[in-house]
Amino acid sequence: MKVYPLLFLLLSIINVKAQQLTETTTIIAYPNASLPIQKANNNLDVVAFNNEYYLAFRTAPSHFASKKTRLVILKTTNLVDYTIDTNIGIGNDIREPRFCVKGDSLFLYFFEGGSKKFKFEPKKVWALVKTSTSHWTEPIDQQLDGFVPWRVRNFNSTFYLSAYNGVNLYNKAHHSDLRLFTSDNGLQWNPLSDSAQCQLDFAEEGEFIADSKGELWGTIRFEGFGGALFHAEKNNWAHWAFYRTDYKYDSALLFNVSDDTYLIARRNLDGKANRFKSRNRNLIRYSFTRKCTSLYKINKENKSIDLVLDFPSTGDNAYAGIVQTGTNEFAVFNYSSDPKHPKNWIRGQLGKTNIYMHRLKF
Repeated sequence: MKVYPLLFLLLSIINVKAQQLTETTTIIAYPNASLPIQKANNNLDVVAFNNEYYLAFRTAPSHFASKKTRLVILKTTNLVDYTIDTNIGIGNDIREPRFCVKGDSLFLYFFEGGSKKFKFEPKKVWALVKTSTSHWTEPIDQQLDGFVPWRVRNFNSTFYLSAYNGVNLYNKAHHSDLRLFTSDNGLQWNPLSDSAQCQLDFAEEGEFIADSKGELWGTIRFEGFGGALFHAEKNNWAHWAFYRTDYKYDSALLFNVSDDTYLIARRNLDGKANRFKSRNRNLIRYSFTRKCTSLYKINKENKSIDLVLDFPSTGDNAYAGIVQTGTNEFAVFNYSSDPKHPKNWIRGQLGKTNIYMHRLKF
């Protein structure tokens, strides 16, 4: 009778040891005489393109909106030595940089916000494009005013964009409209379907990925009310089945390793995000608790999200990017307050944040 519990324990240990965090390196830290950065360095993405790696990140006085915000793009061939590729400012806040590659073209998307420090004011979605032989274009208006882009992926030469309506997100006038858009050229977008994929209240950050079977998996956060895992059958990506949770997976990033799907997201060390009936009470409590950046595995059979490990991180953190560097080897980028000095989220948002790279091996 004792064999089965022992076998289960051994299998659990094997599963955890299959993921190894082998190294953590500071990539961007303030101050830096060679880079035009400010105190808060966050909201990043990374991509491999034309035998180089590109890293885009937001730099600003703090986590909060500012007209001083800039978007810095670096490039490197070895993930060690970085040079400035371009540096963008538009006189308003800039967030959610997202890379996507199609053929010989590299696309970078981001949204323009406002300049009021404690306001969330999504205005426009912009795109930049470059090729192996040309520099970045000027910003191109994507005609998605009020939407916030979360992820852009290329599946079988078709662009898929997950975006949500961010207007009035923090008041009762918010109208949820989380959906997928598609495009042949990455610059003109059409809704995947007439109805939004998710119209549940305060739905945002719709992360998604197709697995090896062509099925769609994703996560949603409901600002102030936890989150959800969702699933769509192959060839029916417009219809999502939801599996709600009281836990919130901020800054979600999904990636595949063979047939398995993993999630990197911000984890609330104080437990559930949805603890009170009052949304405002949940939001206030969430700001004053500690967070870390974590790796999870999607349990497709149980429709659950299982914790695997925590990355060195504290304060204001998460918003990961990832590139594959070898067979089942990855470089994971995230931002965080200094992990050596633990602090809660709001203190981190008002202070310095750096960008780190972690070597992850399966």
